[in-house]
Amino acid sequence: MNIKSTFCVVLMLSLSFSGSAQKVTRSRQVPGLRNYDTDLAVMSREEKDSVRMVMELWKNYVDSYSSASVSEQERRSMWVDGMQDYLAEFDDGVLLYSSFRENKVLDVRKIAFGTYQLSVMTGSKLPGEDFYGWNECVYRVCAMAVARSDEKESRHNPFRLCNWLDAVVPTLAKTEVGKLDYYCAPGCKVPLSNAVTVARFVDALSNEYGFGFDRRIRYVVAPTVDQCEQFSGFLFNAYSNPLMSSAVPKAADFKFYGRAFGPNTLVSNYYDDLHELALLVVRTCMPEAFAMIQEGFATFHGGYMTNSYESLKKSLKLFIESHAEIDFSDEDLFYDLTMPLKGVESTVVVPLEGMLGALFVECAWENGGDSLVKELLACKDYTDVFKVFHVDPDDAGAFIKKLL
Repeated sequence: MNIKSTFCVVLMLSLSFSGSAQKVTRSRQVPGLRNYDTDLAVMSREEKDSVRMVMELWKNYVDSYSSASVSEQERRSMWVDGMQDYLAEFDDGVLLYSSFRENKVLDVRKIAFGTYQLSVMTGSKLPGEDFYGWNECVYRVCAMAVARSDEKESRHNPFRLCNWLDAVVPTLAKTEVGKLDYYCAPGCKVPLSNAVTVARFVDALSNEYGFGFDRRIRYVVAPTVDQCEQFSGFLFNAYSNPLMSSAVPKAADFKFYGRAFGPNTLVSNYYDDLHELALLVVRTCMPEAFAMIQEGFATFHGGYMTNSYESLKKSLKLFIESHAEIDFSDEDLFYDLTMPLKGVESTVVVPLEGMLGALFVECAWENGGDSLVKELLACKDYTDVFKVFHVDPDDAGAFIKKLL
């Protein structure tokens, strides 16, 4: 069920941070972008030092991705409790901070006591007119004063980075149901009876496979795709534009958003996104599993968006029958392919990789139950998948057609 509302999450968040906290930093400019004397005239020395430490921390973090001398442990120590950076998932990994991108800070402001928000824009540093002036995204990240000062080190920086989502979630209305902690933006409401059904789905999935999933899931619900993306930290992302050929399939028509962040956070404009819940559970409990099988597991048990696995399978059958040229023995030949949904007038398409994974999971489930599915989840690559079924990878196409 889609959550519809005319309320704006951004407006709500700005109001929640209004008042005296917003007035503390009288200058909205990043020190250094204006004359030094001007900064001193409008900002106290304490605030000026705080903003500079935030800027220094952020620069060190971004630069760490271009330095072989900085370990992952050191990088994680720059975040509150070593938490995961949700922004690093942009563009299929940590490429957001790569050497061919410029991360330019547009604004730093105080949004709460000891908490500062950075607004950053990325642009291309690649040579050539085709790339000059190309701005890819604008995003937000926070910095919190959480570390204690060391008397032996007078220049100690007490700030640590924090995902914008983690900073603002406490301002949202919370409803606890089973292992789920629903956080709803204004205008969103989760029917209790439906929430109970969703919570039972998570428990049943964990119990069936003996995962022992005992984490609490932060399920953040917002009215629109755009507002969900803003929760993840992005204010503007060129690649989520439906006119771009590389648009994310789920968001291609701006009707559906569902994405898991880290081991226990899900953001969606649906309160019953079973696909992402199943994906979150299996990724957390079996993080080394082959990505295709993880996606397939989530699709088989939770469908995809509002579509059941049964309806998706019909579309897959039609797609494969009309694309006899696809060689399924080589995974590199179909990883970027997507299939349209049968009978759905929409720009939404489904990644073929996940659908094939679901087909394999269904076969394992029907022939060996949860034990064979877990054997499938233990696979490390595409070749291993066919070993589970005692099939020669060269015969992948024939095997897949039989499963349909």
